Amino acid sequence: MQNIFDYLEWRGDLSFIRDKFNEVDSLIMSVLVYLEFDGIVPSEAKSGSIPLSKVAEQLRNKPSSHNSDPFFGKIPEFLQRTAQSERFRDVEISCYVNQVNHEQSMQFSAAVFSINAKQHFIAFRGTDYSLAGWKEDFQMSFTDEVQAQRNAKTYTHNIFSKYKGNFYLGGHSKGGNLAVYSAAHATAGHRKRTIGVFNYDGPGFQTKMLQSEGYQRIVDRIKTFLPKSSIVGMLLEHGEEYRVISSDAPGIMQHNPFSWKVSGTHFVYEKGLTKSSQNFSKTVRLWLDQLSIEQRAQFVEAMFSIIQATGALSVSELSKEKLTTAYTMIKTLKNMNPQTKSFLKKTIQLFFSETQIVMRNSIKEDINSLFPKKDNKL
Repeated sequence: MQNIFDYLEWRGDLSFIRDKFNEVDSLIMSVLVYLEFDGIVPSEAKSGSIPLSKVAEQLRNKPSSHNSDPFFGKIPEFLQRTAQSERFRDVEISCYVNQVNHEQSMQFSAAVFSINAKQHFIAFRGTDYSLAGWKEDFQMSFTDEVQAQRNAKTYTHNIFSKYKGNFYLGGHSKGGNLAVYSAAHATAGHRKRTIGVFNYDGPGFQTKMLQSEGYQRIVDRIKTFLPKSSIVGMLLEHGEEYRVISSDAPGIMQHNPFSWKVSGTHFVYEKGLTKSSQNFSKTVRLWLDQLSIEQRAQFVEAMFSIIQATGALSVSELSKEKLTTAYTMIKTLKNMNPQTKSFLKKTIQLFFSETQIVMRNSIKEDINSLFPKKDNKL
């Protein structure tokens, strides 16, 4: 299978002058923004930038705590390969922000990749390992504007005001949602300077957002890409058309962009989503339609009270301990009706398999122990 690693071999020797910016380049920058650039890339409050080649030099020997992860574990190597290419090594990175507030359940990070003085890419980081970031994703189902979306909107406005030229916006997972949200809330002047918006398997929005004037004015520039077994990208609603990418990973692990197939300057496309992806999306939407905003909020709070009962601040920390607070969890579950309880169980299982596939079996055993056998059949 050919992926974005192979793309660097094929196109890496071609500068952006010789071969224009494309959808695969956008994904590459959306992946690189997951790296921790603290102390290396100038912050938003500072001036100046640093070429990608220099970033790679400073991060070359930095240890990673996610070496076994099929996505995060590969990003440091991907950085080194990207920085060695003629195409990317001189791309300048600036205005890095990295904000996490566990009390407010907020995680937001972004950076500007300048292809040249007149063309820039604002990359928004997707959900990382922080539980604050994951909780914020789920809050999108009942909140008009979560804190990360508010931060992204402000950040984008500041970047447009600071730089000359035109912009692409993009991101993977929640980063794709933030890119679309920021573009939809841009001023008329900034919107004119927006060339394209790339959403890579990012969740959608509530209907109110899709009907807004800002979204409608930018929808023709939104390019959404979903793997054929998309789960994350099929949460909530999409008003724009999307293309389905072929992947060699199983099920939900197709959320990993390193598994997406590439041919030339484009992805390899499928005719449509798998039946399981479509059914999951329908099930979630039907279930959400039956709940009031208050009930949705209750569900999210209950789910994260279970997860955070371990005292962990990130998903990776959960691999160091079992979910031993069964009493607290059961007490929380008793306050829910059977249908919501069943969906809560499935969502928690999905949550962990999405971020830490290596500990799926252990966590399933812990979660299943909280439910009677009749519930496990749901």
